[in-house]
Amino acid sequence: MGTEMNLMRAAVFEDIKRIVYRKDYPKPAIGPDDVLVKVYYCGICGSDVTNFTQGLYKIPLIMGHELVGEIEELGEKVAGFEVGDKVLGINVQLEVFNQNFQGLGIFMDGGFAEYVRVPKEFLFHAPKNTPLEECVLVESYAIGIRAMKLSKIGANQHVIIIGGGNMGLTTLSVLLRKKKPKIVTVIEPQEFLRKKAKELGASEALPPNKNLIRKYIEKVGPPNYIFECVGSEKTFKLALDLIKRGGTITIEGIFRGQVSFPLLLLSSKEICLQGLLGHNRNDIHRAIELVEQKEVQPRQLISEVLPLNEIQKAFEQFLNPDKREFIKIIIEIQD
Repeated sequence: MGTEMNLMRAAVFEDIKRIVYRKDYPKPAIGPDDVLVKVYYCGICGSDVTNFTQGLYKIPLIMGHELVGEIEELGEKVAGFEVGDKVLGINVQLEVFNQNFQGLGIFMDGGFAEYVRVPKEFLFHAPKNTPLEECVLVESYAIGIRAMKLSKIGANQHVIIIGGGNMGLTTLSVLLRKKKPKIVTVIEPQEFLRKKAKELGASEALPPNKNLIRKYIEKVGPPNYIFECVGSEKTFKLALDLIKRGGTITIEGIFRGQVSFPLLLLSSKEICLQGLLGHNRNDIHRAIELVEQKEVQPRQLISEVLPLNEIQKAFEQFLNPDKREFIKIIIEIQD
């Protein structure tokens, strides 16, 4: 009986395109600076999908860094929280080049499990009066908030967002709410996502057709700001081609490997190239406020909620790039 109480259900990433659902995974123990969170929901992030398809993280690993749950155990050095609090587990500015190899669902087990050990620096109170599954989107909005800050974008700008998935659409939502752009266009191959972008308030949503985009740019002019939310050489080079002289490109997509491009183009167009990885505590608190105050509508982005034992099926939906009719897939952990 005691052994069973120390085991839990978990989805373990064991190899590329292979996640194994288990009922006998060891329940984590916590230290004085941690809490044990009983996980209710955890979102599938684009970086999780990249890991699933290409392999970025160590194996075996429980992925998942967009989680919401309830504190079950509290470390003695954790202040400001109580057992029973509804909380978020969100990674805060991972300094990977400084050998800071913490990170839920990246360097340590994450939220696709019944329980997760969350260090206090990654712990946040969940937004008040918000359905728990909607709280999962806080992390995505925090990325959008950081993108606005690092890009130094002001109001009434001409903007293009490349990529209309979860990252692109949450960036669009934050942009519309906080910066009130003059024109904001989303470039996205999937018709379903283009329609969603228009529903959320985009001025236009176009497929990545060079002739179509060229005619559109001739009509409205080149953008001052581009947010690249895909993470591929092709979309990065598209951003370089489209940006106005003196404009800013902010890279939100996660790139694997190297990208080749002519530096002369960067110089001749006087482009400002801004990288982005993660978010700090202030970004996350601002995202919590956005959700709590109903300034954004996370429900519009949630396409499907699947149980933990169907997680392999959930990830496999991302393997067919030719037809995508969903935005955010959330995994429900508790039965």
